[in-house]
Amino acid sequence: MKLRHYAELFKLKQTFLLVYSGIFGYLIAAGLNIDLVKLILFMIASTLSISGTTGLNMYYDRDIDAIMLRTRNRPLPANKLDPNEAFAVSMTLTVMGIALGFLINYWVGIAILLGFLIDVYVYTVFLKRKTPLNIVIGAIAGGMPIFGGYMVYTGYPTLKAVFLLLIIAIWAMLHIWYIAIYFIEDYRKANIPMLPIVVGEKSTIYVSFIGIFMLNFIVFVMFYLNYATIYAILTSIVFSIIICIALIRFLKTADKKYVRRAYKLLSPYQGVLLIVFLIEKIFLL
Repeated sequence: MKLRHYAELFKLKQTFLLVYSGIFGYLIAAGLNIDLVKLILFMIASTLSISGTTGLNMYYDRDIDAIMLRTRNRPLPANKLDPNEAFAVSMTLTVMGIALGFLINYWVGIAILLGFLIDVYVYTVFLKRKTPLNIVIGAIAGGMPIFGGYMVYTGYPTLKAVFLLLIIAIWAMLHIWYIAIYFIEDYRKANIPMLPIVVGEKSTIYVSFIGIFMLNFIVFVMFYLNYATIYAILTSIVFSIIICIALIRFLKTADKKYVRRAYKLLSPYQGVLLIVFLIEKIFLL
């Protein structure tokens, strides 16, 4: 039973998605030149650090999670786990993941460490309750797994690794904004100054259009620099059009099912785009 509560604490679906992006970071860099030992070590390091970081976020957010209808049944606000024990377990996993990252190489360790610090202390502790720009900074943590994964192969940062980081970071930012719109009453009750609460739901959608444009612009720049092909551009454009159609319908109707549809589309957008980048690396570039 306790293991199931820890699985909830670590939000395994979200953890898997971030580990998935890290694996693809490595594969996009390596192509067919895969070192299975390094890849497996990175998968373990990522799983440990992301799970631990997620648990620490839940520890620091347990008071506001108890207020929000969407989160009040999470393990800590529902008293399914002891907070001090959850903190100790989460911190232990995080430290193990960071240490293993440094064993792979210096830059991988730095990426994992930055992901932890930005997500837990910059975003959750310092910014989340103070500014609507919280996720603009916090989303950078979401890009660290793919950034680190790329550097497992290269051993150092590259411009392509930075582009991949930015794609995931913008994706994460949009994802959180759409969730905040859909569950806006929860965030309002918890007094969290997310962008939809501060500037309004429609204004947030307009800002998110800029984010979607930036995603496509980054993919276009990657194409221009021969880091991607026309297939990546087409993939990004097609998903962006479908997402934008849902958002425009929300603007016209105020029906939040369209916002839900938009954030549900973001995960396949990320997944398919990374697969396309990998296919391009192996067969086309």
